Amino acid sequence: MKSEIVPALISGIISVLMFVYAFFTSKEKGPILTNNYLFASKEKQEKMDKKLEYRRATIVFGLLGLIFLLLTLQILTIWLWLNYAIGIVVILLISYVVKITMDTVLNGPI
Repeated sequence: MKSEIVPALISGIISVLMFVYAFFTSKEKGPILTNNYLFASKEKQEKMDKKLEYRRATIVFGLLGLIFLLLTLQILTIWLWLNYAIGIVVILLISYVVKITMDTVLNGPI
């Protein structure tokens, strides 16, 4: 049990950081950490729908926070069924990111 403390602590801290960032982006505060926004020129950033970018960042970082929270619980409790829950959330995250990417590629970033 003692050897699991460090990985659980690290994944727990990452989970808290993800949830804190998701909370701030849900309030439309703080930087927008999406590739679509970060790699756009200043002119395109000003024209972009920031509300949509904040919403996307909230969903992605919220799901990442959930993944790391479930990982922390799995490390501490050794419940194997949590691996399935983590897998389901990862599949949801990947499908959401693919959907966002397809929308951006087909419709343009603005």
